[in-house]
Amino acid sequence: MLLLSLLSYADRSVLAILSPTILHDLHLSVTQYSWAITAFQLSYMIGNPLWGAYMDRAGLFRAAIVAVAVWSLASGAHAFLLGFTGLCAARAVLGFGEGATFPAGLKTVTDTLPPAQRSTGLAVAYSGGSLGAAVAPLLVVPLAARFGWRAAFGLSLLVGLAWLALWTGLRRQLRPPAASAPTVDSAGRNVFPRFNRPLIATALVYGLGASPLAYGLYAAPLYVSRVLHVTQGALGHLLWLPPLGWEAGYLVWGRVSDLRLKRGRTAPLPFFVAFAAAGVVLPGIALCAALPHAVALTMTGFVLAMFLSGGFIVFALADGLRRQQAFDTPGQSSAGFLAGFCISSWALATGALMPVLGKLFDKGDYAASLWGIACVPPVGVLLWWGLLRQPAKSSARLQPPRVDSF
Repeated sequence: MLLLSLLSYADRSVLAILSPTILHDLHLSVTQYSWAITAFQLSYMIGNPLWGAYMDRAGLFRAAIVAVAVWSLASGAHAFLLGFTGLCAARAVLGFGEGATFPAGLKTVTDTLPPAQRSTGLAVAYSGGSLGAAVAPLLVVPLAARFGWRAAFGLSLLVGLAWLALWTGLRRQLRPPAASAPTVDSAGRNVFPRFNRPLIATALVYGLGASPLAYGLYAAPLYVSRVLHVTQGALGHLLWLPPLGWEAGYLVWGRVSDLRLKRGRTAPLPFFVAFAAAGVVLPGIALCAALPHAVALTMTGFVLAMFLSGGFIVFALADGLRRQQAFDTPGQSSAGFLAGFCISSWALATGALMPVLGKLFDKGDYAASLWGIACVPPVGVLLWWGLLRQPAKSSARLQPPRVDSF
């Protein structure tokens, strides 16, 4: 799962890393680039819960093969891009296929680890995403400089095929999860995950709380290039740093979450409030452009922002998984659907934000873009808190027991 998430984020990062060169060669504006990212995010949003629900019922192995094959072919198709329409189509197919990545990670964690180790296991499974985003610039920039940017997408296709070979070889060592067969109720109908207040609350705090990741992944290369005048060749030496903060956030906060669970502390509200308040580091980046060592200070700000976003993800999923167990049918885990639904929320938030950020970039209003993205996580925390504080309106039979208080 670590390799799967690494592959996923390496593939999706290629466009962002080479965006200054690709936009120039294809004669595209940042606004058009932002709409292509939105196409990815919307397809990603649709794919996540579909893949998650499919894994919960049909098993992990088959879903992973189909998903990686789809997105690897889509990534390779970027090598033949000629303009805006093709870019949007390729990003949309890539996004749909990559929707299987993180539902697969959480599904594996819940099937193989006890509750007291799941946050750390989740951090390891998901940390491949941040590693992929960190490693990609170190490989992609030199490759593109020597062979052209189209060759970088060809490499992503080959790496995807290599992962499929490894995954196929692992099949005999995989134990089928208990929920690999469809679960039916007493009337013989398929049991689908229930939509409920904790599920919605978890999706909101995940999607809005982790929204600064979108800036670090998609907008940071253009920000550093345009504001700090860093060349495309030099970007490869810098863009691995923000994902390193994301990686550290997964591992540090995953361990903290498990330790708190062992001590009987489960409510993540203090951490959500602290993460949201610390998000002022993003607007602070705008002040660094006029200071000495502006590049170092700016990259430090992006690292810290992504470190906080990793905490939002870990605590949101750990809390959501615990609450969702009260709604699961006996013998049927909805972990895959939970992860998919939450990541869809993030994809929707990112898809809505990117065109706005693109317009601000085209106008040269970079400080406003930083302020805008910093204001989103506090909204997610307030919505999460408000949903879980409200009295239940549905029948008591469908509500989980209160296991903590705020």
